[in-house]
Amino acid sequence: MISVTLSLLLALSPAATTEIPKNFLLTEREARKPLAPNIAEEEGYEISDKLSIPLEVNPCNHPRGIDRGRVAARTIGYWSSAPSGSSEQLVVYKSARAAHAAFAQLRAEVKRCAHKQDPAQPELTLRWRTSKAKAGDEALGMGYEVWQGPHLNDTVTGVVARRGRALMIYTTDEGDYYPGGLTKAAKKMAAKVCKLPGVC
Repeated sequence: MISVTLSLLLALSPAATTEIPKNFLLTEREARKPLAPNIAEEEGYEISDKLSIPLEVNPCNHPRGIDRGRVAARTIGYWSSAPSGSSEQLVVYKSARAAHAAFAQLRAEVKRCAHKQDPAQPELTLRWRTSKAKAGDEALGMGYEVWQGPHLNDTVTGVVARRGRALMIYTTDEGDYYPGGLTKAAKKMAAKVCKLPGVC
């Protein structure tokens, strides 16, 4: 009887994370700093804890997140009038299996929507691609090039990594396609999420 009770206690402990602490993401402290009005006109951050927000790499352009089992999420987007932008996103799922399913779904969607027109600008074509990456339990470099006919207009690079029950995504539209430049951040967050109860 005692051994059964102990087994149940071990199964229930530690409590699973259902929220992400304030300033937990790598860019969050900077993102929360107030900006002078003249600077806020030229650059800024947007922070969202909505569970329904799409993943920051979204090959098939879903208006809402289609992955299942989310229990917590935070997305930070940076923009500037340069124009340039980047993002950081952390999503915690109810289980490692659910997090892996979300990762696998992204991998499949890149293939399914590898070449896709931009709904907002039909004259533009988005060409998605993937590459190897190392971070956490599994990772993938992912991004796209924006083409207008034979002309390359823009490139967005991303890295998706999973550690336990958490999925972390980093993106940038600066420079050429180079996921290696984002893996340092992904590795750092992959280690940090293990401080959250029940994630790893």
